Parts: sequence; structure tokens; C-alpha cells
Amino acid sequence: MSTKKNVTGREPFGFTYYYPSKLNRAAYRTYNAITNRLYPVRPIVFGASLTAATAYHIKNPENAILKAFPKLGEKLIQIGTASFLTAYTPVFLLRCFLKYWFFSYKDWLFENPKNPSLQTKAWVVVQKVLEYVCPPALYSNNDLLPNLPVPKLEDTVAGYLESIEPLMDKIEFEEVKAKATLFLANEGRKLQRYCTLMSYFTDNYVTGFWEKYAYLYGRDCLLVNSSVSPAGTFKEIPADQATRAAYAVYIKTLSMLAYDKGDMEPPGKGLVSTRHYNNCYAVNRVPGEQVDELVHYGVSRHVAVYSNGCFYKVDVFDENGKIYSLEQLTCTFRDLLDREDVPLDGEAKLAALTTDRRDQWFKNRSEFFLSNPLNKKSLEAIESSSFFLVLDEAEDWGYDPEKPEKLDIYFSTLLTGDGGNRWADKSLNFMISRNGQCGAVGEHSVADGAEFDHIQEICAYMNHTYLKYPEPGTKPSSSTHTFGKAEKLNFEISEKMRSEIDRCVNAHSELKSDLDLKATVFTDFGKQKIKDGKCSPDAFMQMAIQLANYKDQGRFQLTYESGSQRFYANSRTETIRTVSKDSCAFVRAMENAECSTQERLNLLRKACASHTQRNRECMVGRGVDRHLFVLYILSRGSSTFSPFLDYYISQPWMLSTSQTPVMTDLNDEDADPNRSWLGACFGPVTKKGYGVCYRFAGNHSICAHITSFKSAENTDSRRFQAHLQKAFYEMAALFDEERTSNAAA
Repeated sequence: MSTKKNVTGREPFGFTYYYPSKLNRAAYRTYNAITNRLYPVRPIVFGASLTAATAYHIKNPENAILKAFPKLGEKLIQIGTASFLTAYTPVFLLRCFLKYWFFSYKDWLFENPKNPSLQTKAWVVVQKVLEYVCPPALYSNNDLLPNLPVPKLEDTVAGYLESIEPLMDKIEFEEVKAKATLFLANEGRKLQRYCTLMSYFTDNYVTGFWEKYAYLYGRDCLLVNSSVSPAGTFKEIPADQATRAAYAVYIKTLSMLAYDKGDMEPPGKGLVSTRHYNNCYAVNRVPGEQVDELVHYGVSRHVAVYSNGCFYKVDVFDENGKIYSLEQLTCTFRDLLDREDVPLDGEAKLAALTTDRRDQWFKNRSEFFLSNPLNKKSLEAIESSSFFLVLDEAEDWGYDPEKPEKLDIYFSTLLTGDGGNRWADKSLNFMISRNGQCGAVGEHSVADGAEFDHIQEICAYMNHTYLKYPEPGTKPSSSTHTFGKAEKLNFEISEKMRSEIDRCVNAHSELKSDLDLKATVFTDFGKQKIKDGKCSPDAFMQMAIQLANYKDQGRFQLTYESGSQRFYANSRTETIRTVSKDSCAFVRAMENAECSTQERLNLLRKACASHTQRNRECMVGRGVDRHLFVLYILSRGSSTFSPFLDYYISQPWMLSTSQTPVMTDLNDEDADPNRSWLGACFGPVTKKGYGVCYRFAGNHSICAHITSFKSAENTDSRRFQAHLQKAFYEMAALFDEERTSNAAA
């Protein structure tokens, strides 16, 4: 089966079929660095300009430009310097124009798209010219994005107070307000100066602190607490486990090479940061006693595989550096699955050590792996792999509308594993069940949902559209006798190590048993109905969650929605605070039998508009939480006592929500709903709260996956699911009643 003959549709990225040598990788990374520094001017154009300038200066050695330059020793050096500056000055000025106007201009977000301002029209013209003349690659614009601005301290504090006022009584609010007033008058000013000063020396005053203190300093176990699990599609490819494994490794290896070369169309038409895409593959979170470290291995030649209790190293490239074909990889995995290797006592659950608390895993890693040559060698093979592949023994993963509990088990298993079959440190674990269903779990410190969503959309497109699968039962051709053999990774397991493995398995088993997950695929309507009702789909979903939570808890609670700040350099996320006076007014109206349909609908639209406005404010760097978070870290670092910031940081997010966005136009989910992917799930961020991860599957479905902990007396994921579905119907009924009323009129 020739891979190139077995494709249809457009390539989702530039395909590279060979492993790059050190020289080759250095060459294309140098070329990309130069290209990105010149963008939007192409290197060939700059080279021609440089040549022309050099020729001019050589032919006219007494020209005014050369005379303006001091003599720098040899005449050739003077000419070379003058020629470079002559050629690069227009490029520099053009890049300044793009950085300080085009990429910094954000007013278009707040304008009516049907009636844009003259400046926005000019901005659109520049955008279209750039797309036509010099389409950006994945990393072209990262250096052109503006630095994240530091909001005014007064604006941040005012926004915070506005967001918490609906959540508390008047007395409690006045107490917090008094702390805020003292903060503004005293320590807040000093901390704001520190924050502003720091922003002058970094492209993003938040990201370094956020990654270190929100993630890498965390000592809790990673699975559930710092992970997100995307699932497969509504209907998966009918293929066996070995075939799916081969296709998964092939697709992900190609995308790893494309990420490394930057040979991919960027998301958001090149307007957003892609700095963290290189964290998706061949990255390992190494535990530390106090703080972890992300170790990058560049481009890896192999994947680490877990199968039948044993660990393997599978090379993806042959001895000539060429990626193995799909048939060869299929043979590799069939051969691996047929092997009768017997794991040592404790080996099958060895990965449970990575699910431990980070400080304890640091100690065990040092004692059991780094000090043992055999274990260290096997550990290095796992940690340096492009990703960790699990050939799971489950046989019934998938989505079946007639058996909703099947989807619950599927998602919860992806997120938790069995305690011994997830290498929690790896940036990406990819799992394939015996019935060929796929899923993953990503470590959250390396990237946010957008990067993992992008991978998922590429996989869905490649699996369902671009690559063709062989018919079930097809035997590999005789030309695949050169397939690579999996190398078993061996370990020495002492009695003490085995005891620690058992302890970690038991601890993780408690966490797994405590997780309460309900997966929801709501198919009665999708986002088009919401748009027809003149509401933002995301805002509608957030109001539905608020209504469901009010039904569930009987009160309003602090709610987190993950928002984007990616219009700025090296940015990650910001918190959209969903609860507002408008959202509360809408929820109360829905629960008040005396309110009319029109009043409820007006309040819904007002709440949605308010939420959309807050989302846009976060997108342009005017959010609340990341600024306050940095101020809190600075207060701790400078030993500055701040009752206001201590109060802020102590408040738990009872509702943690996130939408998995659409990152590409590769998949037409309405043309074939079975190709829609099922979304993702993550754990709640507090023991007494809920986690809700959702996505709109085209215009046909809403996927919403709810997590909580069974040990919490106040939560129940099944109950919340019922409230959420009821909220969908009640809110959609407002649109239907208005439509009926308008038709009758």
C-alpha cells in the first residue's frame, strides 16, 4: 500500500517523510528564523534588494549613503554594512507598521461587522493583501504580535468587584470592597510598578509566572488535576488495533515534523500566538522537589508504547531516516501485539509512579531510575519519545446513543487510565482500544486546549478524509518484510520500588473511583438554532450552565471560563468571569413563573451580549484574573502583605468551564456528522465543584462533559447533566415561542 496513492483531499500541512539530521534541522531552523525576521518580505526579495544595494555602492563608491557611514576598516566592510542597512531599513519599517498598527489594532472586535469604521476597513485591506502576497506560516508572526499590555490597576480592581458582587450579600461585599480600597491606596501601587517594570523586559508579563506557579509549582498528581482528555469521533474507522496504531503514529509523526518546521497554515489567519505548538511532541515534564521542569527533545525518532503490561520503543523511521509506510507500521504493531512478553512483578503498573505527588515522584525517580543504569536507559527512551502510545485492553470504547453509559466509561478511562497505563509526565499520551477507538490525555502545563484541539482536528481529517484505510481483514503485502521491530524496554524492580508502585496504584485507584463523569451528546439542536435566536453560541452555553448550576446548587457560584489572549505575544489564557448582574437576572427570570417569555428572552440576549463583551475584553488584555495573579506572585516574592490579594487567591472556582474551539476548516461536520469529534473532558478544580468541557459539533449537536467528585456531598454529575439538558430545552423554547408569535403577527 503506497501512502501517496492512498490519499484524497488537500494536505493539512507540508508533509516531510524523512527524519532531519542535525545539519538539516539546523539549516531549516536557521532559514525559518531568517524568514520570520523578514516577514512579510520574502527572503528572495530581500536577497535581491541586498544584491542591488551592494552593486550600487560598489559602482558609486562616493554616494551620499556611503559617505554617511564611518570608515570601518576595509572598504568592503563599509559597503556590506551600508548595503545591509539600505536593504533592511524598508523591511524594518514595514514590520514596525505591522507590529504597532496592524497587529495592535483591536477595535474591529468591538465594531458591528456590518458597519465597520474606516480604520477597520483599512485593516481588512492590509490583512487581505498579506494573505494574498505572503501567506504566513505557523510561526511567521510570533515576533510581530504586540506585548501583552498591563491593565490599569483601578480597572482591574473595579472589574473584580463587579464580578463578585452578585455572589455575596451586601455586608460581605462591603468588607471585600474595603480591602480593595486599601489595596489601591497602599501596596497595590508598589506592586503595579513592579508589574509594569517587568513588562518592559519581557514580551508577556503573565506567561512565565503562569506556567511556573500555576502549573510547574503544583505538587498534586497530574492526571485529572492537570490534564485534559480529547476523545475520538462520533463514528470511528472500522479497523483493528494495530492498524489504528499505525495510522495514529504515522499522522502524529508527520504533524510533529510539520510543527518543528513551521510548515503549516497558522490558526486565526496568523493573528494569534503559536509559540506553544512546539510543546506538543517530544516534551517531558520532569518532576522536581519544589518545581518541575519542561524538557524538550526536539524531533524524536521513536514512540514509547505500552502493551500487555510491557513497555516498548518503536522506531518510526528506518535506517535511512525515512518514515515507515503505513503497511510497515501496521506490521510492526501486529507483531508487537502477537508477542508473548511477560512483565516482571510490578512492571505492568510501573507508570503509576508518575501519577504520584510531584515531590514524591521526584524522590522515586532519582532513587529507582537515575541511580540504576538499566532503568535510566529505559526511562530516557520513554521521556525522549515523541509521545506515549497505549494499546489499551478495553474493548468497548465509543459513542452509542442507545448506551450513554458507554461514553461515560470511555471518557473517564481516557482521563484517568487504570493507574498504571499512563505516563503522566509526557506532553501527550495517545490511547487505542482493542475495538480501534482512539483518545488522548494531554499534560496541561505544556499548552492549552487550542494546541491539542488542532491536533485532534488534523487526526479526524487525516483519518476520515485524507488517508484511506484498508478493508478489514486485508493482509499486508509481501513488500513489508522490512518493517521495524519493537524493542522491549527492560527494568530492574526492587522490593522497595514494587512497594512504591503498589502505593501509587492504590492512591490513584481512589482518585479514579472518586471521579464522577457524565458525558453528554445533545442532538436535538446545535449552534445554528442559537445563532438564529440572535445569541452567541458560547454565551448561550454559559448561560445554560449558569441556569443548570442554579437549579443544582440553589445559588450563584464563582465561575471560570477559559478565554484567549492569543492576539498577544507568547500568550496563553485569561479567565472570563461568567457570573454578572445580567446573568443572574436572566437565571432568576427563568426560575420565576411570573416572568413572560419575552422578558426572559430579552434578559437572555442581554446576558449573552454582556458575556460576549467580557470575552472580547479578555481577548484584548483587559481581563481581571491574570493581572491579579501576577500581582499576588509579586507580593509573595517581595514579602508584601496584601489582605486583598490573599482573599482573591483563596476563592475557589466552583464551576470550571471551557469550550474546545474549532481550529481549522478541514472538517465539514455538517456534511457528515459521524466525522465530528466528541470533544474533551477535564477534572473540576476544586473538590466541591464541577468541571464542564463543551464543544459545538457543527450545527447538529452539543457535546458537554461534566465532572465532579463523588466524595463531595453537594455535587452529582448525573443530576447536573439533567439540569443542563433541561436548561437547553427551556432556553430554546424562548426562541421557538418568539418565532411562533412573530409568525402569527
